[in-house]
Amino acid sequence: MILAFDTSLAQLHLGVFSDDGTPLAEFHKKPSADERGIHDAFLAQKTSDLLNEVSAAAKDISLITFINGPGSFTGLRIGLAFAKGMAFGSGASLVPLIAHSVLLRSYQLQFPRNPIPDIRIPILYPGYAKDSYYLSYSDNPEKVEYLEPGELEKRNFKEVICSPELDSISIPHHTVSITLQTMAEMAMVGSWSSIAGLEPFYGTDFKPGKK
Repeated sequence: MILAFDTSLAQLHLGVFSDDGTPLAEFHKKPSADERGIHDAFLAQKTSDLLNEVSAAAKDISLITFINGPGSFTGLRIGLAFAKGMAFGSGASLVPLIAHSVLLRSYQLQFPRNPIPDIRIPILYPGYAKDSYYLSYSDNPEKVEYLEPGELEKRNFKEVICSPELDSISIPHHTVSITLQTMAEMAMVGSWSSIAGLEPFYGTDFKPGKK
């Protein structure tokens, strides 16, 4: 069984899948304007609820995949701590995923007749400051830079791939979502990481506007 979740932004996305990637049960929550700490409050409990829903136990989980960055400092820490604890207790393997890699794969699945051009196409993901972004490129989605407000307009992009939270940008773009289904499928062919050596991919790891 595969456990997949995303705590990188304000929303919580959580699901369990069979070993072949078939969806079994999911939970999604978007916080209200005055609601905070939903990852801490719901991640463990809703995981237990989903396992009960499909008559499974933690020991049945063989893979745990999650967005390991970039994103919210607190959200990433909560997600990684939970993943490590579950892996230690269940013996599951950890498959961390970079948000931009999942967005790129989601684009390929959502627009199969519109392949990514030979030139680099930017992939944008929300930053932790208002109107800021994490920027990567299709030829290397794991090399990420952080853009402060105003930097994006200076790049003169013709089009970008972005997550739904970026609908307000003026650049022509393809809006795609990070889906748990895509994460589960990527986890089945991804690289496993050790519990001890795994750290979050924090936004604070980057210099504004520089790789």
